[in-house]
Amino acid sequence: MKSRTNGSYVYFLIDDHLIYSYKIESHTYITLHDLKTTNHSALYEIKNKQAFQDFEHESSEAVVGTGLLLDEESLKELVTHINKAIKKQKKREAEKEKKAIHLVASQHIASRLAMDLNENIEVIGLDAAFMYGPIRQLEEYYGQRERSEWIFENINREFEDKNPYMIALANKINSLDEINDESPIYIWCGNNIEEQLALRFFIFMLGRRPNSISIINTSEALEKIAPTEKLVVNTAEIKSGILQSIFEHIDSSYVITTNQKLRLEMEWLSITNADELLRIWENQEIIPVNLGYYDQTIVKVWKRMNAKDKIDYIMTSQLIWRTIEEENLFIDPDFLEYRIRHLVYSGVFEMKGIPKNMRRYFVCLKKEE
Repeated sequence: MKSRTNGSYVYFLIDDHLIYSYKIESHTYITLHDLKTTNHSALYEIKNKQAFQDFEHESSEAVVGTGLLLDEESLKELVTHINKAIKKQKKREAEKEKKAIHLVASQHIASRLAMDLNENIEVIGLDAAFMYGPIRQLEEYYGQRERSEWIFENINREFEDKNPYMIALANKINSLDEINDESPIYIWCGNNIEEQLALRFFIFMLGRRPNSISIINTSEALEKIAPTEKLVVNTAEIKSGILQSIFEHIDSSYVITTNQKLRLEMEWLSITNADELLRIWENQEIIPVNLGYYDQTIVKVWKRMNAKDKIDYIMTSQLIWRTIEEENLFIDPDFLEYRIRHLVYSGVFEMKGIPKNMRRYFVCLKKEE
């Protein structure tokens, strides 16, 4: 699809006689939902496609009463182009000051960190769920698309319609690309699979950037500054105020060397090229395993719940949370829901309800005939 920018406007040639104009209102990357609900767009008619290069919305009259009729993939393409235009604007208008950049595995941790540090910083939360699914060549469009399609086909993401996974991931990668070469970077991680995967992804994506990069392992740092505190593996579990204390103890010894960067980059490449599509954190190491790694654990927990509560059909959400709590797992609940559906389809469980989400259906262990 042909596009061009004109100041804060992005023009798209929809067909030989129709132009869609979108006005960029802020430097926040948009989602599919934003595009569908925006009040800052308009359609214009032109005589032929050659007129597209000279089109100016100020000297044209918008078409009234006609909506933008495009399929979902075409709308996603519009979002991608608009976000690229936003990215270019942000780079042009970037501040020259050395604003510290903090990278974390999730938006939840990002919000906590921004509140605790209360400084002139930028925090980027990844929210990528790299524990499962293909993660090969995510720096490229086709790698992002392969992962997005796998997520769409297997994982019940409740907000997928508003913010498709591929767009969300591409927006995070855009944010990493925008980092000023002079800004110090701090990567925060705990001793768990998602934060350790995010760490290696960040290091790989930053590549040969000249920035000073410090790695803050919050699990280890907490032991040093607050040895009486409960041991945590997840940065999100750390009490408010302690993140600030951890940051105050950071010095030049936390800056990683070139050899450390190379090691983490090679680990990322090795993990992404593995055939297995599930990763676990064991003995301070990321290990690729089969997707069915937790299946028998789910069945075992169902049997315990069945024996204790004397009910056959157990709500899927309850089974998931009991599995996480009783087995002390650090895992995305959406992945366990995917495996429970797999156990239903493969004949291990029987189901009542609609598997739209984990609160809409119940499962029972199928009795042997």
